[in-house]
Amino acid sequence: MIRVLIADDHVIVAESLSILIDTMDGIEVVGTANNGWQVLTFLETNEVDIVLADLHMPLMNGIETTIRVREKYSKVRVMLLTMSEEPAVIKEALVAGVDGYIMKRTERKELELALKTVANGQKYFSEAVVMRLAQLPNQNTPSGKDEVSENIPLTPREIEVMQLVIQDLSNAEIAERIFINVTTVETHRRNLMKKVGVNSALGLMRWAMKNGFLK
Repeated sequence: MIRVLIADDHVIVAESLSILIDTMDGIEVVGTANNGWQVLTFLETNEVDIVLADLHMPLMNGIETTIRVREKYSKVRVMLLTMSEEPAVIKEALVAGVDGYIMKRTERKELELALKTVANGQKYFSEAVVMRLAQLPNQNTPSGKDEVSENIPLTPREIEVMQLVIQDLSNAEIAERIFINVTTVETHRRNLMKKVGVNSALGLMRWAMKNGFLK
């Protein structure tokens, strides 16, 4: 059973989400919170798999909550459910380490898919978020223009490593997942980023989105 904590300062929204999610097979709502501080307090004494948080909350917003949860509860996933499609906000959320970012206009079917995907250790982003992220300028270049290399052929192993890097797995976790040593993972990761012309996991995610490796 996937245990979800809902964080939204609008009580009626939180209650409606709770009712909706409780109808999903294999998922249950274990609590609600009005802000990030309440999320942290709840996590101290309760088992939670996913925090489903609004972006805009008083005292501590969704991005700040993501950072705090990742620092103290590394096994807990955080997914933002919001109305904001601002590229800068999306990028800030990704840098904070959010596991999912979906829109409040999302239908029940996609919300269920997103929760189950994130619970399975993968990332999930609404199509609108993917489109916005792909429009972000490449910060790796002095001009700020998008000069990320596209249409570069990758080996099956490079694709495998890339998909795991995008999921925010460490080199050690990747090595364990695909049965190779950490040094080999580091080499693949370094060569992969050099090959596609990026220097961070965020840059790699953008490249993967533009080239159809991340839906």
